[in-house]
Order: sequence, then C-alpha cells, then structure tokens
Amino acid sequence: MADNYYEATGVLVLDRVTPVIRALFSEFRLDAEYPGNGEAYIALRSDSSPSWDDLRETLIDLAAPLGFTPSPDSITPIGEVLQVLGNHFCADGDTALDSMIQRDDFGDAADIKDLFLLATCFDDGHHLREVRFEGCWRCDRPHLFEFGGAGHYMSREFAWDSTSSDATQLGPLIRSALSSNDFDSAGVVIAREALRLLAGIRDVAHRDKVQRAAIWKLMGGLVVRGEE
Repeated sequence: MADNYYEATGVLVLDRVTPVIRALFSEFRLDAEYPGNGEAYIALRSDSSPSWDDLRETLIDLAAPLGFTPSPDSITPIGEVLQVLGNHFCADGDTALDSMIQRDDFGDAADIKDLFLLATCFDDGHHLREVRFEGCWRCDRPHLFEFGGAGHYMSREFAWDSTSSDATQLGPLIRSALSSNDFDSAGVVIAREALRLLAGIRDVAHRDKVQRAAIWKLMGGLVVRGEE
C-alpha cells in the first residue's frame, strides 16, 4: 500500500511577529527571523498537522489577560474565545468573523485561510498583509497523478489558489476546441479562468474596474492587428 504526503512552506508578510501571530501560526513551525525583511517563515510537515484543538489552547492563553477564564468542567467552545478576542480588537462587526464564531464544528485541521482571517481581525500591531504558501503532494511510489503542487496567496485585497493540475485539466479542453475549430468553446474556457481570477478581487467595485480594463486591453490587441 502506498503512502501519500503533503508538505508546504511559505511566508507571512507583516510588520512584526506579535503574540497574536505566535498564537495563530506557532503550529506552522513559525520562524520570526527567517527569511527576514518583513517576512516570517511558516511550514506544514506531513508528520504534524495544526489542529483546532491545539489552537484552542493558544487562543485561550491569548484571551487570559483580557479576563477570560475557561470552565474547568468542560471543553471551551472555540467560538466563545473568538468572541472575546473579537470584542477586544473591535472586530465583532466583521461578517466573516461572525460566521466563523457561529460554527458548530470547526473540524480537525486548522485551515490557513481561517488563520489569515483571524489575524487580520485580531491585529495587535503585526499588520499582516499577505500570506504566500506553496505545497506539494508526493507518494512513496510513482503512481499516476499522485504528485502535484499548489500555490496559495492571501491578502485583504486579493486571494488566489492554483494547482499543477490546472494545466492537465485545461490543456485538453482548449486543445480539443482548437483542433475542431470550435473557437467559441475555447473562448469560454479561457473566459471562465479569467472570471475565476477576477473573483479573487475582494472589493466588488475594484473587480468591476479591473474587468473593464482587461476587456479593453484584449480588444486593443485585436485593433492593433487590424481585426476591428
């Protein structure tokens, strides 16, 4: 039986590593000194996966100076601790945070996208601006399509996820359309990918402006070639 693994490394782009950053990302092998110049190293190893149970304890420690005391007789709901921190950082009106607080089940693994949201809501001077994270899947046997990679980018303004399988999935679709002179279908595939990229722009007004700018840029290319 083959074993599969996923590992990843990346950086937090921020002003400095603070107690909030340490509480949220310590399980990601946080290194505040490397690579430096406003970037802090994070990593995910196949032999250790950050969990919400681990995060619960670090969040409780973070909330303790604010007067929060967990019940000794039961497991403290994560949403309860997040509510205390949200109130302290005046983030209780954030709809995404409110939605997270209302979760009934946080699952096992702590998703880095959730941690980015919490960090931006609980800003104690770290001013986290970006997360750049890149990972790969591997198998201890060379099974077909058991290897691949993925890149993740997160910021307040834009988010994007891509995988190495994008090429193997999109390539056949576009080749098939082009080989049969079905240019409309090829255009649909490319437009769909462009819309997926645009969807990563969080501000709707900015997204609309970028979409219009992209359309004019593409049309300008046709005009240059005399295809008016």
